[in-house]
Amino acid sequence: MPNEIELKLRISSTDLSRLRHHPAILAALTGRPVTRKLTSIYYDTPQLALLDAGISLRVRRMSGGWFQAVKAAGHSLNGLHQRMEWEDIIAAGHPDFSKITDPELTRIFDDPVLRAALAPIFTTEVQRTEWHLAWDNGDQVELALDLGTLLIDEGGERHPGEPISEIELELKGGDTVRLFDLALALQQDIPLQLENISKAQRGYAHYRPQPPAIVTARRTRLDRHGRASDAFRQIAQECLAQLQGNQEMVLHGQDAEGVHQMRIALRRLRSAVSIFGDSIDRKCALPLLAEIHWIDGVLGAARELDVFAAQTLPPMLLHLHGHPGLLQLRARADDARADAYAAVRAALPSPRYQHLLLALGAWLEGNRWHEPGSAEPDVLDIARNMLGKRHRQLLRHGRKLAKAQPEQRHAARIAAKKLRYTAEFFASLYPGKKTQPLLRPLTRLQDVLGELNDIAVTESLVRQLAGNRPGRALDEALHLFAGWNASNAMHRLEDMEQVWRKFSRCVPFW
Repeated sequence: MPNEIELKLRISSTDLSRLRHHPAILAALTGRPVTRKLTSIYYDTPQLALLDAGISLRVRRMSGGWFQAVKAAGHSLNGLHQRMEWEDIIAAGHPDFSKITDPELTRIFDDPVLRAALAPIFTTEVQRTEWHLAWDNGDQVELALDLGTLLIDEGGERHPGEPISEIELELKGGDTVRLFDLALALQQDIPLQLENISKAQRGYAHYRPQPPAIVTARRTRLDRHGRASDAFRQIAQECLAQLQGNQEMVLHGQDAEGVHQMRIALRRLRSAVSIFGDSIDRKCALPLLAEIHWIDGVLGAARELDVFAAQTLPPMLLHLHGHPGLLQLRARADDARADAYAAVRAALPSPRYQHLLLALGAWLEGNRWHEPGSAEPDVLDIARNMLGKRHRQLLRHGRKLAKAQPEQRHAARIAAKKLRYTAEFFASLYPGKKTQPLLRPLTRLQDVLGELNDIAVTESLVRQLAGNRPGRALDEALHLFAGWNASNAMHRLEDMEQVWRKFSRCVPFW
């Protein structure tokens, strides 16, 4: 039951020559590249029973022979696909069930009704060029360039689906980080993009389209007796999964929550780096943190305008319908929001952002984040120390919060966010009945402080939208916003007093 590990990357047809002659390939090449035609036929029932079971069945024609592959559902992150694969030589171009011997699979494929219903559902026809690469430390990688077409099988006919132009870096031996290092070397000269969607997923999408979805932070489940290094790696990977999971929504969807969730993922990742700071190699981390700050800023500009357009402005327009200054602000905000989203949608496919994702993958897979020679504490020790530290910081910044200056409330908001992320990361180490009595009021406190921060951001944003010479209508709108924000802030401060009292009485669960 071999585990297939490969990194998928999209490549433009204009960059193929640069790939074929790239120094990183030529330096590690063993033998001559091999080019051949591959016809891969994917089978399933009309009801897509195999898809629902998390399995794909493929029959491939290659070099005059037939090969059957069964793949179990795996996962992909940073373009890295990991799944179980069973591949066998077969006699003809249709499934040979006698080759399927794994007990879990035979329970599915021994069903005569399923066997009778299986039929081709889509086909890929590609020209594949393979380079076999090897390094002195024993790492081995097969680099495959696939150029061709995805064809949809319907009613006994094949209809063109979409073009295929991608690179697969498959690990044949050695360390997984080699895949990222090779991709980074190629990406220095070729604008490659990470591909988290397999050919099978693209084919199935024609039968069962999956619209972009919002991906929130999953509940982290850590090993209570585990090492801090394992905990950090798991947390960081979950942050990256949330980051990339919302990319399709931001690029192609309509829900503004996608941008918000990408920012949350970035902030959680930065918080994780801070929590495990004593074990982090700062020299390696600083360039990555700088790039995270860059993309967070691009997303932040869009997020501020999302909040203004969807939450701040509509209630005012409802009460002051038709006010010319507010209508002008809405028009300017819509234009600015369109520009901000255009900047986001240009940044995500850009070489700079793609390089960041690959660099983060190499940083984690190669354990380059770990400070050489640093102590290896237990995860429980880290949890106790950091939860206590974050809790004390919030209590200090939260004193007399309702009467505090905006700067102190801002510091309290940051402290609340840090404590919440830390508590969520480590909550699985403690009984739920102990964690929830603190997490619930902490979350509400962060929400109220966030609403106050949104009010402060709105004041600056409105002035920016109005410009230096706003005119009479916009000047009236600015005064309206000042009064509206003052009223909202007063109500939020009243809420905050109650929320703070409840939180400050909570018993720490650590």
